[in-house]
This record gives sequence, C-alpha cells and structure tokens, in this order.
Amino acid sequence: MASTLEKLETIARLTNQEVTHLIARAIELGVEQLWVQTIVDLYLKGQISRKEAIQAVGLRWVEWAEQTRDAILEDVRWGLGL
Repeated sequence: MASTLEKLETIARLTNQEVTHLIARAIELGVEQLWVQTIVDLYLKGQISRKEAIQAVGLRWVEWAEQTRDAILEDVRWGLGL
C-alpha cells in the first residue's frame, strides 16, 4: 500500500498541482469533516437544537444523521424482537 507521501505525490503529478496545495486542501477537507461530525454528534445527543445544527452544517447533513439514527434504532428493535 502506498504511503501518504506517495499518494500525495501521485495526486500532484496526475492533477498538475503542488504537493503543498494538496496538503492544505487535505487539511481543509479534514477540518470540514470533523466540523460536521462534531455538530451532528451534538445534535443527536440533544446538546444543540435541530435549528442550530441545520444552521451550522445544513439540512442535508441533519437529515442524513436522522435517517441513519432511525435506521439503526429500527435494526436494534428488530434484533430485540420489539
């Protein structure tokens, strides 16, 4: 399996971009993912309102979290025979 550096160098070569630009973009994407995950977690734990979550990450992410939660709860109910 290729190392992170090897992957970055390959992406840079294939897209004709600087590795430093790709590193900055990777950090940006990672922080965005952490942000969404944090907001969704807070919402599902009841620590922030649905409205606050939507304002922070958008309706699409909130609906995705709700659908995922509902599917998991349904699976648990089914598994327990409830």
